[in-house]
Amino acid sequence: MKLISTTATALLLGLTLTACTGGRGAGPATAAAIDLVETTPAATGDVDKVTWALPAGEPASLDPARTGDYSANTVGTNLCESLLRLETDYSTSPGLASAVVQKDPVTVVITLRDGVTFWDGSPLTADDVAYSLSRNMDPALASYAAHVYANVASIDATGDLEVTVRFKTPDMQFVPDLAGVPGAIMQKAFTSKAGPSFGTATGGLMCTGPFRLAGWQNGQKITLERNDTYWDATRTAKAKTFDFVFLTDSSTLTSALLAGEVDGVYGAPVGSIAALQRSETGELYFGPSTETFSLGAVAADGPAADPRIRQALDLAIDKSAFVTSVLKGAGEPLKTFTPPLSWQGSPAKAVYDAGYAALPDTSKADLATAQKLVTEAAPSRTDLVIATPAGDQSLLQTATIAQAAAQQIGLTMTVKQLQPAEFAGLFYDPGLRKGIDFIATTGYLEVPGALYYAPGFVLPGAPFNWTNYEDAGVTRDIAGAVSETDPAQSAERFVAAQAVFGPAKLQITLAGSHNRLFLNKRITGAPASFSYISSAWAALVGAP
Repeated sequence: MKLISTTATALLLGLTLTACTGGRGAGPATAAAIDLVETTPAATGDVDKVTWALPAGEPASLDPARTGDYSANTVGTNLCESLLRLETDYSTSPGLASAVVQKDPVTVVITLRDGVTFWDGSPLTADDVAYSLSRNMDPALASYAAHVYANVASIDATGDLEVTVRFKTPDMQFVPDLAGVPGAIMQKAFTSKAGPSFGTATGGLMCTGPFRLAGWQNGQKITLERNDTYWDATRTAKAKTFDFVFLTDSSTLTSALLAGEVDGVYGAPVGSIAALQRSETGELYFGPSTETFSLGAVAADGPAADPRIRQALDLAIDKSAFVTSVLKGAGEPLKTFTPPLSWQGSPAKAVYDAGYAALPDTSKADLATAQKLVTEAAPSRTDLVIATPAGDQSLLQTATIAQAAAQQIGLTMTVKQLQPAEFAGLFYDPGLRKGIDFIATTGYLEVPGALYYAPGFVLPGAPFNWTNYEDAGVTRDIAGAVSETDPAQSAERFVAAQAVFGPAKLQITLAGSHNRLFLNKRITGAPASFSYISSAWAALVGAP
């Protein structure tokens, strides 16, 4: 899971709160009518070249173990494939693995496809897979996916095309995680030889994906070239080359899209929605997403550590108005920090849906109840500080809305803008959180599963449990959900825990943001769903 700051990379560390840069620009215009679609019309022909923007900037690395933000995922998932594929509805299907079977509660057996080759023509072997997965457990590497392997005891090649993963304790979330970068595979020999430079402009990569890394001009662009010997003939890339350019300024990006200088982008600027919808150059699509905007309580003592203060602040904010003002209509209020898309592909979907429906709906402001909660809490101080990353207008708006809401219920809130690196650091450095009560942040889940996010917030000692929240029943049910291998029973345990920790508002979730995809009319085929974050999406892009 990733909780996101503008420097999402640092954030990914724990559960991958799946960190992601907040809104990319804000403006006065509001979206016209929005229809959510999972994908765009299928491409029917090839194109020579596609130019794609990365609004979050240049990746630090394309090594899957160091892939933890928008830019790195957007590029890297087209190069180094995962054992499972993430579909547009957040279900999974076979990828490099033809099957992943939970043999017993503490054993998962992975069967690899026969005939898969790396870009250099060498075959994919069980040794390559065991090595790729195991390197995430190396403390010296400090993989962003290390948390996924916390319950793993061993990973072994048990056949030419078979890998067996054994666990210290059952882990319900492990198999779905293999659809994201935690399950990405690279060639053992190449990776070992490249060492620390693997995944960089100088070290390169050796993987199996539909594109290969053809060039990397630091500060300018990353170029991918079609892999004409790709193992899946039905998913051979339609674009001969893909150029990823780094455009972090919203105005510059919007102008480039409208002028046709850039063919597409994920995370189109929020403030440019209306202009992009009017464009004759291309089309703006909205898709289902796991991205969220929220206020995170980061203090282990003081007002923010009191659930009544968090509940009061939650009740003081009109979430529908937030969607209109900050997201320009391209989103919807959410009841909790785990968005429903994360479980839509689960066989226990009905259980999760019922649990979500039963949560209190606080989308509309209730100032009277909020004021009563503040009075009841009788905080030792009423002055609060909320931090936000400098330069992120959507998150600044979010903090300002929280500031106004606090004032209405007898609290004062000072907005403190931090440089992106400092803001990212406070997610993991308690010293940097000193003097701060809340943060305005965004997050996303790049793999399916309700259990990818929650444990990092609610379990004692978890990386994002900043308020030292502890509830014996919640701990018991979350642990039970993780160790339960029956999907329905796991979902029931999760729902029971969520019914308790959800109202505690450890994260005051304001809204989910729709995925925003802009495509020039000369191309089509890209998924509109946020599933692009963990899939080889670029292979689908071609001529209409």
